Amino acid sequence: MDRFGRNGVGNVAVRRPVRWSCDEERALIECFETSMHRNVYRAFRDFELIERLFNVKCPMKNPGIAAIQNHLRSLKRIYKKIHYLLEQGFTFDVETNQVVGTDEQWIAVEPLGSCVRNQEFPHFPKLDEIMIYKRQQEAARNDRE
Repeated sequence: MDRFGRNGVGNVAVRRPVRWSCDEERALIECFETSMHRNVYRAFRDFELIERLFNVKCPMKNPGIAAIQNHLRSLKRIYKKIHYLLEQGFTFDVETNQVVGTDEQWIAVEPLGSCVRNQEFPHFPKLDEIMIYKRQQEAARNDRE
């Protein structure tokens, strides 16, 4: 019961949040990419496969399907924000793993930019590869139909 805490209202088990290291996030993204190459249309729903692959890479972690699903969603959410900012004229510095823009650009996108400004996101290039591959596969599928 290492992933459970107590909530103070009796003896009810409550899930503790899972803390992810950068290496564990990298392993999770690799597992996500592997599942996508197996079946691109089920990649965002096949969390059992992603969990099995992740437990092989990080056998001591074992976060559970819900934690994996939530963390992948949060990584994709950050990816989408950064991708939107890049479409607005910002750049991504690979050395610092941060979004770079002028002060005027940051003021123009104030509510969205505040959550990614001066924040490192080292997984953006890998997630960008995965998402580009996904878009290409979906475009090919739509061309066939």
